[in-house]
Amino acid sequence: MKKELQITNSFFIKNINEGNKKAFKILFELYYSKLLYVAQNYVSNKEDAEEIVQDVFVKIWKKRKSISANINGYMFKVTKNSCLDYLRSQKTKLSSVNNTLQLEAFLNYKALADDISSSIIEKELEQKILRSINLLPEKCKEVFIKSRIDGLKNKEISGELDISVKTVENHMSKALKHMRLHLREFLSLF
Repeated sequence: MKKELQITNSFFIKNINEGNKKAFKILFELYYSKLLYVAQNYVSNKEDAEEIVQDVFVKIWKKRKSISANINGYMFKVTKNSCLDYLRSQKTKLSSVNNTLQLEAFLNYKALADDISSSIIEKELEQKILRSINLLPEKCKEVFIKSRIDGLKNKEISGELDISVKTVENHMSKALKHMRLHLREFLSLF
């Protein structure tokens, strides 16, 4: 019987709560580009968007012990709120002259304040991640799920699947390249 793919947040939440830096690094690698993509859609300046996302990760690290909900939703919510704070501050800094930047900041604030829009972006990203995982070759997908979803170490995966640790590493390398390729629309353009 084939194991149904289900992404759970329990691995990330448990390890993030405990201050596991490796889990936080994985979280950073999986989400930085996606959160930056979202922030850039609302904040016109790329550098400001990058700073907002970096602040999001600092906030998440500082509040890691209290994270108990869906990590995906939590991260997008923190990003959204940080963008709202930025847009509010920009709104007060801009002059009352009717200029393009002021209008853009106002429209971005209104769009970002819409929970339905934010929810749609989150669902779209989650579905894209699931589709990308399902496109992996079967053995590669199995290794990726055991590593990133189930939270097993390479040696544990090697023992469970009766393959060498080097083979596990090769599968993970291939899976991560695949995920970067298939999620490139959410990655920032450098």
